[in-house]
Amino acid sequence: MLDWVFEGIVNWISSIISQMMDAVSGLFLQALGTDMTAMEEYFPFVSKAFTVLQYTAWAVLFLITVWQLFRVFGGPITEAENPWTLLARSGVFALLIGYAKPIFMLTLDIARAPYTALMELGMSGEDFTFAGVEQSLTNGLTTIIAAASVVGLLLLIILEISLGWNYFKLLIETVERYIVVGVLCYTSPLAFSMGASKATVQIFKSWCRMVGSQLLLLVMNVWFLRAFNSSMGQFIGNGGALSSGQGSIFLWLFCALAFLKTAQKFDSYLTSLGLNAAQTGSGMGMELLIAARTIGGYGGGVRSAGSVFGRGSAAAGAGVPAGTSGGFAAGFASKFKGNSYVRDAVVNGGVRMGAGGGAGFVGRAFGGIAARNGAVLTGDSIASVAARNPDMSGSIAGEIADRSLSNYMPQLSGYQLSGTQISGGRVSTEALSADGKEAGLELYSADQFEKPDGPHAVVTASDGSRWYQVASGTGAGAFYDAPVFSGSADEMEAVAAAFPGVTEGTTLWTVGDGMLEAYDTDGGSSMWYNSAYYEEPEAPHTVMQSANGVDWYAMQPHAETPEFESGDSAGRYNQAAFQAFMPGYTETVSSVDGSGRTEGHFEVRHENGSGTTFYDTAQYAAPKGDYQVFEDSHGGQWYAIHGEAAVERRPVYENGKPVYDGNNVRTETVETVRYKVMPSRFGRPKGRTDSGNKPPRRKR
Repeated sequence: MLDWVFEGIVNWISSIISQMMDAVSGLFLQALGTDMTAMEEYFPFVSKAFTVLQYTAWAVLFLITVWQLFRVFGGPITEAENPWTLLARSGVFALLIGYAKPIFMLTLDIARAPYTALMELGMSGEDFTFAGVEQSLTNGLTTIIAAASVVGLLLLIILEISLGWNYFKLLIETVERYIVVGVLCYTSPLAFSMGASKATVQIFKSWCRMVGSQLLLLVMNVWFLRAFNSSMGQFIGNGGALSSGQGSIFLWLFCALAFLKTAQKFDSYLTSLGLNAAQTGSGMGMELLIAARTIGGYGGGVRSAGSVFGRGSAAAGAGVPAGTSGGFAAGFASKFKGNSYVRDAVVNGGVRMGAGGGAGFVGRAFGGIAARNGAVLTGDSIASVAARNPDMSGSIAGEIADRSLSNYMPQLSGYQLSGTQISGGRVSTEALSADGKEAGLELYSADQFEKPDGPHAVVTASDGSRWYQVASGTGAGAFYDAPVFSGSADEMEAVAAAFPGVTEGTTLWTVGDGMLEAYDTDGGSSMWYNSAYYEEPEAPHTVMQSANGVDWYAMQPHAETPEFESGDSAGRYNQAAFQAFMPGYTETVSSVDGSGRTEGHFEVRHENGSGTTFYDTAQYAAPKGDYQVFEDSHGGQWYAIHGEAAVERRPVYENGKPVYDGNNVRTETVETVRYKVMPSRFGRPKGRTDSGNKPPRRKR
């Protein structure tokens, strides 16, 4: 019973194959002759563009001629051509460009004679149909296999498909050879532009050889196809037997396949002879085969949908989020994992990415049911929308977007999301934390957007893509803050993990919102400010980036000043301490005033009454005037501003009150130093105001 069913299927497939071969047989040679009718009617642009190529060819010919004439001035070292010969050849080929198409048509007329003669040559045995192939093969098989079996039927299918496929490839090769001739015809002006100069004439000669080779192939198309057709009509009728009584249908089949193979490779044979035949091949046939495989792949989509929807619902209700309905729909939602059907069911606009046709329609219908009953999208499903270009992605919104986004953005786990919008390269949502603080989030794909100008974090999605995360609102700090540190040495590993570029041995202490105090191994300290809380300071600083991509402004540590002593007896000690502290300062110092050291400055006096005040460059801006910069023994930088000796009168005070001589305040003369300039002190970084974040620019 099964053998009979299988035999019926094989016969049905064989008849389809023979009908397909009959359908394409004989169409090509009549339509694709040695004229350009099919080329112009199927591709009307080529005839319209022919004039443009003519003008282009004249321009190229002119440039080649001018260049070769210019080489004449180089004398014998340039091996230039005879200018009169060059001009004469240029004139001839300029005329040929104008008549390029008539010249090519004349060449086609020469090839038309053998082409037509081969087409009109009568053969009585040539009237055939491919329907006889299957019967002849079946009869030949019965001589080897006594009774029809599965093996014989499979062999029948294999042989017939092999014959049909090679015949089909030869027809494709015929079309390719005709198209090559058409291209040579309508680009012929460019070939004529190469003929005037000796330097480029080889290109023109090669083009001429290619034209001759392709016209020969065009004629040989008739020869091969009619020879094969005559073989079909001649030998199917007698089962492949020869006049000598030898041979069989199988010998004929192998000869026919070899003949078709030879016909397909004839262009390579001509090339080996030295002709310039274009190498066409079975690439187009393979593309058609791949297209057929792709269409067949949609059948797998039907099986995929069936495997999903055909599963039982024994675990109905399991895994459904709280608040969703129970019963069949809830159980179905728990089993229907995030996939292309659910995704396409909830995507607004864009291009669908799941199966099309009836299978896709049914899949999206059931995907919509799952979405309404608590299903979530996987990270891959969201990525197929978020990672695409906006003109193709469409968008995902609503409750399914709220409950699914954390599968794609793991850093949002633990937040209650609302108002989520997912589209190509951009995601927005409102995040509510467990402590009741709310933040608005905008995420931009680093592949599609430039780096934002304002504060932002860099996060990694589940598919490995990088995104710029911009937060606003009362809860924004949670998306920018570093972990809380206490300054303990036990936290060094946590510090290195939070700030990958930090110097080894650095410890941190959280001193406020968005502020850290950093201590190095030498005991020095500096303040770090979070860019999400503070604007970039004017004071010297470096930018440290945390592991989550947030910039921190690490202020330059203040210079350390020696503790100079006060009093008349401290002169020599202060002089020695200053010389050791500022070895590059060579002027003799008579005294040092360190009363302002906690403010980042101190003053030295010289024997002539003048003075110099030193200001820490980490705390003061460069003054507007003359100054020098010195480096202390610890590597700190100081502005040195020189002042001239001066005398000024100052009021005399007793018990905190001025002393009067009559109606005038008593004064005394005091030696001092007069400075023409004084630097301004850097202020603390300004707090950043949440005035809205400007979206970054899209990459082009």
